[in-house]
Amino acid sequence: MKYINKICMVAFSMLALISCNDDEFLEQSSPDQLTSESFWRNAEDAKSGLTAAYAELESRSNFWDGWQEGRPVVEYFRSDYAMPGPDATNYGHWMSIFNFTYTNGHTFVDVLWTTNYKGLNFANQVISKVGAMTSEQISDAEKKQIIGEATFLRGYYHFKLLTLFEQIILRTDIISQETLDKELADRPESWSAIINDFKTAAEMLPPTNSAENLGRASKGAALAYLGKAYLYKAGDISSSESSDFENAADTFKQIVDDGVGNYDLEPNFLSLFNGENENNSESIFELQFKSGDATSWNATALHFFVGDWSVGGWGGIEASLAAVNEMKKEGMIATNGLYDNRLYGSLYFRDSFYNDTNTNQMQGWTWDVLMNDTYGDTHENHAYFRKWLPNYVWNNGYVGVNVVLMRYADVLLMYAEALNETGNTPKAIGLINQVRATHGYMPPITVSSTEDVKTQIIHERTMELTLESTRFFDLRRWGMLDQAMQAAGRSGFNSAEHSYLPVPLSEIQANSKID
Repeated sequence: MKYINKICMVAFSMLALISCNDDEFLEQSSPDQLTSESFWRNAEDAKSGLTAAYAELESRSNFWDGWQEGRPVVEYFRSDYAMPGPDATNYGHWMSIFNFTYTNGHTFVDVLWTTNYKGLNFANQVISKVGAMTSEQISDAEKKQIIGEATFLRGYYHFKLLTLFEQIILRTDIISQETLDKELADRPESWSAIINDFKTAAEMLPPTNSAENLGRASKGAALAYLGKAYLYKAGDISSSESSDFENAADTFKQIVDDGVGNYDLEPNFLSLFNGENENNSESIFELQFKSGDATSWNATALHFFVGDWSVGGWGGIEASLAAVNEMKKEGMIATNGLYDNRLYGSLYFRDSFYNDTNTNQMQGWTWDVLMNDTYGDTHENHAYFRKWLPNYVWNNGYVGVNVVLMRYADVLLMYAEALNETGNTPKAIGLINQVRATHGYMPPITVSSTEDVKTQIIHERTMELTLESTRFFDLRRWGMLDQAMQAAGRSGFNSAEHSYLPVPLSEIQANSKID
């Protein structure tokens, strides 16, 4: 089953105060009422608590300001490869993210902070309460896995916060009145907590999950994010250590060389994103969605945000010509005579590939027909994202295309980067070529120096991961944000001010320990 297709709500009720006479009162607790002490009774309760912890992933329980708008706007619009579409100009809070004029009172800044902390609170409840359950209430095996998953989620939420915000509050215990106000942690301390949680989770979880447990964290997911944490930490000038790249390489080795999780690249790149091939052998951690309506938290309208008017979307976002040029820069050298085939799985634009009437490469329509029907010839030099668009007719506005958060191709490229930085460039080249051949139909690379291979890795991550919420964070850890934003004409960007989101005004006002 899709384990996280619905949220199980846990209600905590007030104890009834019952009057017996004028002088005597009796506090009586109904056995039918749930409290934090009475809820955690058995394995089903533990699973329900865990489900609540999963439900806040990527702010998706907040349907509009979170998953449908907040996360895409914040993570896509800050990329140099994304541009506002025609609809975006109707929303000042969208454009302020793109123009870097947002403040700490911005609704999306607040939503991303609060939803991640909601997830942390749920995860900490599971770790504490399930940890206290007896063997009569829950089996040792179930207890271990549930706590392992909750520990992974705690690491994930802290990791997400630390990539978005320069300083965060570490929450490793259930919040109480005494701990509600808490100071911001420094980044080295935060990285340490994140790394420890992913390490612990990896030791507790099975390598992969069975079909009935799709969407749940595994040892493979914990190792993938542990390696990613080391890699991001290596690019964090406040926290980096000489051992970070080596630790990242050692971690990714367990997945790639030792076979933890038994992952493999899927040959059909486009199928990873259009709903045709969900929970495949390349997927390491994947958000589970199903079709629903606008009131259903587990449906997604992400395709509307990404999709242009020409294909029935909102027209919220376009691809920059810089993205197109970067993806085309190696020329038409793929084994099928086209550009790197990942280009066609990520974008659509005016090109012979999309004007082939024999194949109808864009949901049954050619580029010329789509554009002429929508814009005339005014958008012939524009480019639009194809990634995350469903392969089927949009007869249900709220469709269930899963969103992959971590996949094997990303692990291979991160492993290649860590190897290249630690002196094993030949092995790094082999991993790069593996991804290129399988997903891009591209020949082996011809460069061999450490510097040139790093440049190639930057290119490969563009080809592979555009619109997968990695670009801004990659540029930051590579020290390339100012350069990239200037090249993209993003004059409002200043790395000293905009590399991280500010702590929300709501937190500053509510927390006496934050200035």
